[in-house]
Amino acid sequence: MKAIRSILLTGLALVIFCGPGFAAETKTKLNLLFITADDMNADSPGWMGNPLKLTPNVDALAATAHRFVNNHVTIPICQPGREAMMTGRVPHRNGGTGFIPIKLDVPTMVEVLQAAGYYAAAINKIPHMAPKSKFPWDHPFDGSGKNPKLFRSHMDEALAEAKAAGKPFFINANITDPHRPFYGSQQGKQKKNAKQGKKAEQAGVKSGEDVIEPLTAEQVSTPGFLEDIPLVREEVAQYYSSIKRLDVTFGEIMAALKASGQEDKTVVLFMSDHGMSFPFSKATVYFNGTWSPVLLRWPGMGKPQKREEFTSSVDVMPTLLDILGVEHPPGMDGRSWLPLLKGEKQQDRDYVVSHVNTVSSGKSFVQRSIRTKDFALNFEGWADGTTTIKVEAMSGLSYNAMAAAAKTDSKIESRVEQFVKGVPLAFYDSKNDPGERTNELTNPKFRKEIERLKKLLLAHMEKTGDPELESFKKVAYPGK
Repeated sequence: MKAIRSILLTGLALVIFCGPGFAAETKTKLNLLFITADDMNADSPGWMGNPLKLTPNVDALAATAHRFVNNHVTIPICQPGREAMMTGRVPHRNGGTGFIPIKLDVPTMVEVLQAAGYYAAAINKIPHMAPKSKFPWDHPFDGSGKNPKLFRSHMDEALAEAKAAGKPFFINANITDPHRPFYGSQQGKQKKNAKQGKKAEQAGVKSGEDVIEPLTAEQVSTPGFLEDIPLVREEVAQYYSSIKRLDVTFGEIMAALKASGQEDKTVVLFMSDHGMSFPFSKATVYFNGTWSPVLLRWPGMGKPQKREEFTSSVDVMPTLLDILGVEHPPGMDGRSWLPLLKGEKQQDRDYVVSHVNTVSSGKSFVQRSIRTKDFALNFEGWADGTTTIKVEAMSGLSYNAMAAAAKTDSKIESRVEQFVKGVPLAFYDSKNDPGERTNELTNPKFRKEIERLKKLLLAHMEKTGDPELESFKKVAYPGK
């Protein structure tokens, strides 16, 4: 009995929460396959209701997985967003507030799982998890993000290496669609994805181009938070073409897992790192910037559930460690979802907080948001009436088309100004205004809810030692 207990305590066997809908496995460790999409809006896949039905492979996973439909990332920017997922900490607590490395004393999921005996590989987005010493992958693969067949070869290689090592695996598979440049865009044609083309040539596989039939502007609808003008619709079609290619890549990843014989021993989690690269989405704390539903499946998990509690990307690491039976490192801000799946209640799951600090250019455009089912309070600390935002999402067709249309359309002009000049503090009735176009901060109808969200955001900032606390106080409580 003592020997058995020792094995369990040292992590040489997996123990999963037992009870309704859960199973216990004590003979072998589960593998982990953590798949991400790059800049995919939450409502783009079919399982989230998109009528275009562009993602049959992702939808197949959704049919067998737990679905967390109100998940919002803690930061809607590539590098700091991924670093938050991999540490379970909000950006200002792990040090990865922008395109910079995390602190050296912050444990990462890579380190924790390797210490527990896992082979660890990452496919793409390698520079977005830094420094290398904190993300010591056994094999970092790169260059296959938009090339389904090359991605498959990388998956096959990683799976074979784990098998040869006699270890369970942790594979972080990062698809770089639908990140700009979009499929068929002029940006993409100019770039020609030279890096991926060279990698594909070396691997003896075709490039990632021409693997799908692209969509046309006539086939798509413009998302409600954007302006429905021709060039915007054209770029949305390019974006959705990238979504189609993403799904092809996803299918190759899952096919590789199945072919390895490890599918029934593997935890699979899929999510996007944040919203699409358009105005009022990526790099902003608006609804479409942070919303990123999660699919989570593992052997013996029980009947798939749809969970509507508000969850965050900082919850990913503690949740996965719990499923794998690996002890948590200290200092994580996130909380495991397993109690929710067991039918238990967790306090403060009716709201979520998101952050933005510096963007890819290195410039600071500080933002904070607290969001509930119906409302959002957004703080844009950079908005001073003269400073204008500049982010990657403004490249390409859409923003430029909106800016041109603003010259002759006062409504579009107002919308462009909202984005470019920002709003120091705004309250949105997201239920009735999903595009978050109208600031209701001075509407007496919402006074009670505004004060509640101010207090909750203030408490979060105090608890986490947010360096923007005093700036928020000046805007939220002027004169005090």
